[in-house]
Amino acid sequence: MKHPLRATLAVLFLNAVVLAQQAAGQSNVPTLTYIPGSSVKLYQINGDCDWAVWDATIANKTPTCKPTTSKTATNADVLGDDVATSFENNGELIMMFGDTIGATAAYYPTYIAFQNTFQWNAHDPIARSTTLHAEDGLLLNFFQSGNHGLEVAPPPQPNGTAVDMGAFNVPNGGITLNGTIFISYKTGHTTDSAGNGDDSTDYAVLGTFNETAQTFTSGRTTSPPGGHFTTVAFYEAPAGILGSPAPVLPEPDVVMFGAGLYRASNIYLSVIPSSEFASGVDSSGNSSTRYFTGMSNGQPTWSLNESDSVPVVTDINPSNPTIGNLSAFYSTQLGLWLMTFDGGKGSDTTAGVYFAYAPQPWGPWSTPQRIFNDCRDNALGAFIHYYYAVASGNTCPAAMPAGVTTAPNSAGPAGPTIGSNDPETTKGGGYAPQMIQRFTEIAGNTMKIFYTLSTWNPYTVVLMESDFTLAYGPAISLVVNAESQSPTIAPNTWVQISGANLAPAGYSSPACAPGYCWQASDFVGNQMPTQLNHVSVMVNGKNAYVYYLSPAQINILTPPDAMTGPVQVVVTNNGTVGAAFTAQGPYVAATHAGGAYIGPATLYPGSTTPAKPGETIVLYANGFGSTSTPVMSGSVTQSGSLSPLPAIKIGGIAATVQFAGLVSVGEYQFNVVVPPSLANGDQSITATYSGQTTQAGTLITIQN
Repeated sequence: MKHPLRATLAVLFLNAVVLAQQAAGQSNVPTLTYIPGSSVKLYQINGDCDWAVWDATIANKTPTCKPTTSKTATNADVLGDDVATSFENNGELIMMFGDTIGATAAYYPTYIAFQNTFQWNAHDPIARSTTLHAEDGLLLNFFQSGNHGLEVAPPPQPNGTAVDMGAFNVPNGGITLNGTIFISYKTGHTTDSAGNGDDSTDYAVLGTFNETAQTFTSGRTTSPPGGHFTTVAFYEAPAGILGSPAPVLPEPDVVMFGAGLYRASNIYLSVIPSSEFASGVDSSGNSSTRYFTGMSNGQPTWSLNESDSVPVVTDINPSNPTIGNLSAFYSTQLGLWLMTFDGGKGSDTTAGVYFAYAPQPWGPWSTPQRIFNDCRDNALGAFIHYYYAVASGNTCPAAMPAGVTTAPNSAGPAGPTIGSNDPETTKGGGYAPQMIQRFTEIAGNTMKIFYTLSTWNPYTVVLMESDFTLAYGPAISLVVNAESQSPTIAPNTWVQISGANLAPAGYSSPACAPGYCWQASDFVGNQMPTQLNHVSVMVNGKNAYVYYLSPAQINILTPPDAMTGPVQVVVTNNGTVGAAFTAQGPYVAATHAGGAYIGPATLYPGSTTPAKPGETIVLYANGFGSTSTPVMSGSVTQSGSLSPLPAIKIGGIAATVQFAGLVSVGEYQFNVVVPPSLANGDQSITATYSGQTTQAGTLITIQN
């Protein structure tokens, strides 16, 4: 410990605060930054041929087939389809597709060299894969029904309600729990007589899939029309990941991220015990799902009512969101939750795929980074069809051959398309970015994520890669009072922060080698600096005053602003931030009148001895607020008395307070007479001032 003032600061605090632990076993988590230009198409997943190479619509061009790995048209009569959702299942990958088209007369012979008779009618196939690495090519083995892929065709729910899986109704989430495959069906879409679709009636149904029998079931409704979990991403969080205690018990819990009205939603969060996932109720028949409703004193709050949910991640314009699809999982290697979603659809310049991450599912989530845009990342005119009807509609000139601006015009592979959409005049677009967790690669300071992307025209799914740099910033392992080492802090208090990467390496200051202390140039007027060498600390959103820096330790003076409840302490090192962690300790720091420490003889052998009944002892405290001389924020000189005197009790008995005042920066001194009637042993000690009382559980040792 390095400190410019006294050698002894004690720990009786009013308005005492405890730093919120961000996660059990806090680790040094990195900052993830998207590498511009790294988003590329690796290959097409469905169909027999890559449509960007085939491009049968270009005049005077002989189509060339670049075979897909899975040849889905040949092997499952799957020519093209919509959203591709995947999840892990006991060592294999399960992948489901939405609204599918087959190699029927509508696409023969333009897009395929043969014709089957199966009509998908926008129904949805399901496949599995054992491919471990994206670079090897995703090989899908479709569950079969005759000469075509098996349809995801759930029966009616237990109450008799049919589960429609026609157009716009798709399986969009799945998870395996204790050997059972669960699937979330988005259903309820309606279309009026004019052909206008209505997503406001969509809802979610939970069902199961039996691989061996190739059968489906339907169970409970998990999100009603107008709910926030129509489109979902499931993940089973290992015990301990969600803190102690977890939001719901027993662990492990299923974490559910959700979006409501299609392309008009932000992203919401709920949790439920894995053992109660199927039924949705606990052993007493009560709902066991908890919906995230915000943060209070640094901790998440929950409700039994889905309607109380608040977003954990928002679109670019939270009041007018456009999120349609999402995916999320927890990276144990990084200690972070990772998420992708499509959003920003208010304009072509903001639309695209976004990526965010957080240490806990409730956050704090990073600012979403746009990792893919149709125009910016050279997809339009390359593997997505680009079309504009009038010259003013040419919002991506780079998609066209040099100098081509006439209208109407187009570029890139046209078709196949679904329904009545004309391949030549239907502009495509990337959507539904669904990460494949097993493909994620982390090496050195780089992470690569791989995700499926639907492109609309051609009506297909491609595998994308996006890369990120990993920057490991400050990781706080302990925050304590700078002198007593108590884990409880307060306003206007000297605090020591320990950890890793807290400050740049390589300090060599004569004043505080190997760290860095104040220099005259660091001061502005008579105020301590809030930043040293690009390192700063925020306490409850307020700037702290930084005295000492090293990569492993920072010493600060907390601001004098009032603090109540758990608070956030954030270290910023060259723009990269870290989180806080603490532990509790029971003994108050106090001294005998001669300066020797008070405490059990075993606490610090040879240095600590108990107090005696009737003895006058000295307590040094923090956080007791205003004194006769107001404290100037950050001032290097502080003094003043407290009036009236605080009320101090030891062992529940009122003690006589002879003096109470601020005697140095952040330090209050109390001269107190120990009640003569106290028995031997550890006794509780509290102080009350201005209607507030110090924390319970603080002890002082008494011995006659």
